[in-house]
Amino acid sequence: MRSAWGEDASDFKPERWISEEGGIRREPTYKFLIFNADPRACIRKHLALLQMKIVAVEIIQNYDFKVVEGHKIEPVPSIILRIMHDLKVRVSKKI
Repeated sequence: MRSAWGEDASDFKPERWISEEGGIRREPTYKFLIFNADPRACIRKHLALLQMKIVAVEIIQNYDFKVVEGHKIEPVPSIILRIMHDLKVRVSKKI
């Protein structure tokens, strides 16, 4: 946006983010309207998370989940805790 950043808006200029004191120059968040006046939040983020929670609650309330007998659960060593061979479950509708 040339109106926000000037005539050289499309040029790569990292110095535009450095203040005279050598620190990071902060810009008003209203310049990032596509992110709802916040450079780190998407406009639909909260709605999408709410919808996912509603769907999860509906599934949990209406179905039973039981781990398949004899299925071995082994963690994968990594930063994010994962299961080695997936989690095998039986899903049945609650009566």
